Amino acid sequence: MSGAEQLPEGFVAARRGRTTLIEAARCAGEFAGAGLGSPEGWEQRLLGPAGAAGRGATARVELAGGSVARIKRLRRGGLGASVWRGRFWGARRLLDNLRLPIVAAERGVATAAPLALLLQSDRLGWVRAWLAVGEIEGATDLRSRIAAGRPIGDELDATMRLVRRMHDRGVEHRDLNLGNLLVRGPAGAVEAFVVDLDRGRLHAGPLGFRARRRGLRRMERSYVKACHPGRAADDLRTRIYSSYAAGDLPLARRLERGRGLGRIWIALHRLGWGR
Repeated sequence: MSGAEQLPEGFVAARRGRTTLIEAARCAGEFAGAGLGSPEGWEQRLLGPAGAAGRGATARVELAGGSVARIKRLRRGGLGASVWRGRFWGARRLLDNLRLPIVAAERGVATAAPLALLLQSDRLGWVRAWLAVGEIEGATDLRSRIAAGRPIGDELDATMRLVRRMHDRGVEHRDLNLGNLLVRGPAGAVEAFVVDLDRGRLHAGPLGFRARRRGLRRMERSYVKACHPGRAADDLRTRIYSSYAAGDLPLARRLERGRGLGRIWIALHRLGWGR
């Protein structure tokens, strides 16, 4: 990590060779104490019984100070993911995993608090990274709820209120999908959270219409994909937009006018999904 890449306030860094461990000051030393001072320690946890399988694999870690963290390896998405193999050029984007959630929380967006970031660089300047965030106790993501056959009506409404607040306050999530939206609590008192803001953008004011519609279309596509090969309920697809608009009739009309093209876009994506 170069000197030009400043740490967010409240974090400290310890460097050992080509590995840098960045921790929130309130839990400094606890990750190294838990055996997470090296990439090997993080990978062992992710492969252990507390780890979850898949591209977004995470593991639960209890720290000495009483905090509970969820850890994961940061990977690139998109068509080049298999080429880059989880490597990033420089640390600037990786440090956004610490910065963006802090700013989002300051703007009133409920998200997981960043706790630590481990960076390992090679001689060419490529960096691999692992991230730890505070666990949101009792929360499950909407994709998992659908997979388990659980209802998501009230949870979807709470989630869309959060997404609307996020957009109104200038936070753009570039990968808005059901796996990044967590909920907890009983009907009528559901809390919603958004996670994985690493590719997000911060705007000086509320998001423009196109950015809002782009995020909602990604979320609708995620919902249809989560229900695949079953048929996604049309009322819930519509509810994504109506809950987001929340009585704002001009916005609701603009969103509705573009839904036909949005469905075509989703149908084209669907051709590439596994059967």
